[in-house]
Amino acid sequence: MLVTLVGVSVINRMQQRQRERRLQQRRLRNQADELNEVVITLEQTIPNRVITKHINDMIIGLQQQMLALEDKNPQHIEAAIHKSELYSEELLNPQTRPHISYQRESDAQIAKTQLHLNEAMHLITQLAARGVINEVELDTYLSELRWAYLMVSVMSYIGQGEKSMAISDRFSAQAFYRKAQQLLMESMHQDPRRLKMIKELSEMVDGDRVGLSRELREPTSAALKLH
Repeated sequence: MLVTLVGVSVINRMQQRQRERRLQQRRLRNQADELNEVVITLEQTIPNRVITKHINDMIIGLQQQMLALEDKNPQHIEAAIHKSELYSEELLNPQTRPHISYQRESDAQIAKTQLHLNEAMHLITQLAARGVINEVELDTYLSELRWAYLMVSVMSYIGQGEKSMAISDRFSAQAFYRKAQQLLMESMHQDPRRLKMIKELSEMVDGDRVGLSRELREPTSAALKLH
């Protein structure tokens, strides 16, 4: 009976450890899935893919922790790590540049994008605290993410204005352009494009301009301009 009790106790401890490993893996997987949502948004929104790579590398770190906890079937986790590593390499390849845009088609899309941009700012700050990136990189990346956060709303309003103009609804178009301009005027962002955009929007409201200049319309990275 004593041997049986000892055996049962050992089995129970093994099962408990197994449950704890599975629970920890599940938590790591959920974190990785949440980060992947951020990565998808960044890839679709910001031109500086180095920022996206930093977040994707955080996913790889979580997957490696999951692998260390796996004692039965590591192949699927190893495959996921390999896929993530290939994606990090692809992000640095100038030949694989997907279409990016600040413009969103609904308030829900704007809110979701801005939520992910906020999360990216938090994650980048964490990386700086760990010494993964330096202070100069932190300032550059945060500035770009804040600019993108602003532009998602601004360009979405401008896009609505352009749709109104396309159906000759000048009154609605002016209202959208003014909303975009107000956001820019309320912002304290130091990007010089902000003031130029305010000026061009005034010209669009007055009917002296039909659209933003190309340099303002297309997302560009301050970091990329430096290289």
